[in-house]
Amino acid sequence: MIIVERLIASLESELSRLTVKKVVVGLRYTCVVLSDDSCGLAATLDEGRCCSKFNWSGPLAGRPALDLARGLMTADSIASSIGLATVNAVLSQNAPMQDVEPIEFLGISEDDVVGMVGNIAPLARHVAGRAKELLIFERNPLQHSKGILPDWAAEWELPRCDVVFITGTAFINKTIDHLLDLCSGRVAIIGPSTPLWPELLNGLGSKRVAGLFGLRVCDPELVYQIVSEGGSTGSFLKKGTAKAVLISLRS
Repeated sequence: MIIVERLIASLESELSRLTVKKVVVGLRYTCVVLSDDSCGLAATLDEGRCCSKFNWSGPLAGRPALDLARGLMTADSIASSIGLATVNAVLSQNAPMQDVEPIEFLGISEDDVVGMVGNIAPLARHVAGRAKELLIFERNPLQHSKGILPDWAAEWELPRCDVVFITGTAFINKTIDHLLDLCSGRVAIIGPSTPLWPELLNGLGSKRVAGLFGLRVCDPELVYQIVSEGGSTGSFLKKGTAKAVLISLRS
């Protein structure tokens, strides 16, 4: 069973008790608010569809939360974004709000080779000045530039990395299982899409993660408005959300 299937199965009971209050698929993020007013975010992965119509029969509001969450187990990128946002609404509401810096937690030093799956520019700037080498793997060719590798280069480069940061969007495009299989060093999953799921810290076979660095939505109405107006990460950081972190004590 792949990770996203195990994730949905672990939350099935809780999701079954909730319905969907409202959904917005924004230009950068997708936001889902559930019947208990919990709110979750996930990146909108359009996968080159240029925001084409989402093929889902009937309105999403009022539907069982479990129905939308199961979209994460499909090959449809928009359904997967909605599914992960629904899952994150449940997972993040009780997640501890901690301001733990991933660089400090993972103990990055000048001897470390660091891999970053997804071009997380603010983090990359801090890592580059501390690590021996920084390798950034990016699927979106529009973000390719000097020093940024295509995502397929991870096949031979990730195994030699001492530390790896993986964007939470890897759950949406279903690359998370293989990426974790490639990693031999310390791993953190990072960004607003990150599911704060403790099982990832406990270990799924050999796929144990040291830290999960995500967000908890504190003001659903404000965040929903920002997403609906096409806002990006900087629009809701420290305004409507708070950093939420789960870390492994065994790391």
